[in-house]
Amino acid sequence: MVDMRTLFLALAFILGLLLVVGSSGNFQGYSSVRDVSVDIVPHDQEYVGFRCNDGYAAVVTVGQNSTENFGALTVMNYLPGNHEVAVAVEPDYSLLPTGLDVEVETENGGSAVLSPGEERTLIGRVTAGNVSPGTYIIPLGLYASWDGGSASLSPCPIKVIVRGDPKIEKTLIFGNATVERGARGPWTFRITVTNPTSEPLELTVTDFISTDFRIVPCGIRASSGSYFLAPSGCGCRRGTRLVWYVRVPAGGSEHIDVTVRAGHCGLSCGTHTLNSGARIEGYGIVSNGLNVRAVCNGTSFSEEDDS
Repeated sequence: MVDMRTLFLALAFILGLLLVVGSSGNFQGYSSVRDVSVDIVPHDQEYVGFRCNDGYAAVVTVGQNSTENFGALTVMNYLPGNHEVAVAVEPDYSLLPTGLDVEVETENGGSAVLSPGEERTLIGRVTAGNVSPGTYIIPLGLYASWDGGSASLSPCPIKVIVRGDPKIEKTLIFGNATVERGARGPWTFRITVTNPTSEPLELTVTDFISTDFRIVPCGIRASSGSYFLAPSGCGCRRGTRLVWYVRVPAGGSEHIDVTVRAGHCGLSCGTHTLNSGARIEGYGIVSNGLNVRAVCNGTSFSEEDDS
């Protein structure tokens, strides 16, 4: 027959083992299922929204040595509760090269206050000096505050495209720049445009040929593009205007050759403008002009002296 004392000690030992095992156990996992519903809306429909197009808050193109104003970021106040919202941006200019300067409204500690439901575009200004053509990215931070709250957002960045300016030059490829009185030519000059950028350029080039010269039949040959001629000026300054439309490939160049002759009596003594500087419209870029000098008995005179 088991002694009661022995039975009690055995039960106590078993209970002690259970307590040790329970206290050293591991919580290895837990599973649960619950329903969650979240509304996903575009950035321009958020309580404090902003607009992106193709992944950018703005895309601005600027030529070398020029300045452009642009809409940098459009923000919206859709906050419930009829609250005004003050917004400010913090651009990161660390990726910009020397010579490319950008400013965005509110970046210097100011703010723009949006009324309930208001949408506003913050204005930017970019100035490009003698900077390499290319594409540059400006990340943005957007900070908003209102009565009772604030938020920090990450809008789409700004893309700045620095456009390399095309080059234009004019050369006399046939005929002499100094001739005897009465010379009629012919003379052929060439206008060459060069595109230093990484993208093709659609250019319009114009030039003026003075009344002292006439374009010979079939006297124009262009490496590419199309052209037309039109009378220009009036009276003694009447001449011919040349307009050349040309697509210049990236890193390439195109040219147009023009052949002219003087009138039936040839050139009088003095300096005659063969043509003025050719212009790339929309860029403000003008080439050199070309002159032909007619001499009498080895001496050249002005048009006034010859009269």
